Amino acid sequence: FHPTAESIYQEARKILPNISLGTVYRNLNFLREQGLAHEIRTNSESSSRFEGKCPPHAHFHCTNCQSVLDLPLPPCLKELQWNEESEISTVSSLDLHVIGACRECGQATS
Repeated sequence: FHPTAESIYQEARKILPNISLGTVYRNLNFLREQGLAHEIRTNSESSSRFEGKCPPHAHFHCTNCQSVLDLPLPPCLKELQWNEESEISTVSSLDLHVIGACRECGQATS
């Protein structure tokens, strides 16, 4: 489940009718800064999606229904290591986004 700030806001309003969208964004940013949430950005959507802290994984974005699904990391990325000869000093994050049609949308067009 990868909700947008707007969808979190709509759910929160059911319990806290006076909550503002700004409050949701501030809390999501705080959680992200603390390493407790991860922001997922897709090229075809204007709104970011969010998820809680979890083991590293990739994301699949369906361009038809806009769903975002978790994918396991390919073995080559799990074993990625930097050595002394590498041009890279440190890696702060790794984001892999696979874009296409999900099974449900793919079957609907077949």
